[in-house]
Amino acid sequence: MAQRRILVCSIGNPGQYLNTRHSAGHTLSNLLQETLAFPPFRKNSNYGGDVSVGRFDSTYTLFQSPTLMNISGKAVKKAWKAFMAELSEEEKKNALLVVLHDELEAALGRVKVKKGGSARGHNGIMSCAESLGSKDFCRIGIGIGRPDSRDRGTVSDYVLGKMTSHEKDMLKMESLPEVLSALEKLSVV
Repeated sequence: MAQRRILVCSIGNPGQYLNTRHSAGHTLSNLLQETLAFPPFRKNSNYGGDVSVGRFDSTYTLFQSPTLMNISGKAVKKAWKAFMAELSEEEKKNALLVVLHDELEAALGRVKVKKGGSARGHNGIMSCAESLGSKDFCRIGIGIGRPDSRDRGTVSDYVLGKMTSHEKDMLKMESLPEVLSALEKLSVV
């Protein structure tokens, strides 16, 4: 079976917000890099962020958006253009963009795979769709759970709160195997 090339873009927040629930996509991206034994992430000016590609298997290219979550679309678009520029005409036909992001509406550790459709209020996904001019990309949402309150301030404090060691363990033990399985299925043309 043929393998398709996949750009896996994680979106989240940089700096002091890197280890928060809102950056669960970046946390998973780091776990993927370790598990796949890819080299450490390195700055790549063509992509406009940090990139890691396997030495022996180039099926996946991992990219971490360096921007704030809510304006991550431009960075994802730049990375997608750079990724596509590296592919042969044949590879371009089946190439796939996958965006890894936090998923407030899923229980901690649960993984939701979706292609196209509504962003359901996720500002990072809305930004990506707007910049790409299309909702037709694949998304993998990493469940972070939701606080009981729907109050905007409470929700904001929750998503921008640091992940506990239990939450990180749940992402490693529960989410990572599901994400790997999803990517494996997506990679087959």
